[in-house]
Amino acid sequence: MKNHKIQQRNSLETQKCFSQIYSTYFIKMTRFSQAYVIAEEDAENIVQDIFLYLWEHPEVFKTIDNMDAFLFTLVKNRCLNFLKHNLYINEKKRTLETAEEQEMQMNLYSLQQFDESFLTISEVENLIDEVIGKLPERCREIFILSRMEGLKYKEIAERLNISVNTVENQMSIALRKLKIELKDYLPLLLFII
Repeated sequence: MKNHKIQQRNSLETQKCFSQIYSTYFIKMTRFSQAYVIAEEDAENIVQDIFLYLWEHPEVFKTIDNMDAFLFTLVKNRCLNFLKHNLYINEKKRTLETAEEQEMQMNLYSLQQFDESFLTISEVENLIDEVIGKLPERCREIFILSRMEGLKYKEIAERLNISVNTVENQMSIALRKLKIELKDYLPLLLFII
């Protein structure tokens, strides 16, 4: 019973300490965070995460000598993580946008250069067969099952006893090689495949 009362008193002291720290530092920490992450909502989320961590780890309060330095370091590190993550995401978006732009330019060039009277569909089919014949064996097999026999990726994976991911990768390779080899005939290629 005595132990229980001590735990309750410690819990109340911890809550009081937490409330005091929260009311003293929340606005300062949010302002500091917002100076670097810009958006108020992001700054508040960073600070809320810090306070959630402190709430879940009350033992931390016993080890802190300098509360200002401790909280400043937490906010600084969270802001650094936030900014690094956003830079990484933005770089990935730029890479995708660049790839999409290159593909659009290739498509534009292909359509501008395309003369539909130059080849018949049967001649394009022969070209496609020739390019498919150059694909690695497993890649060619997967492509034929997908495009010629109309099987879904999951069905191909089950039939060949491989993962769906492998099927997706092999199809990506096959389509990329076909686009490169047949770039001058891309409009007809899209009708056939």
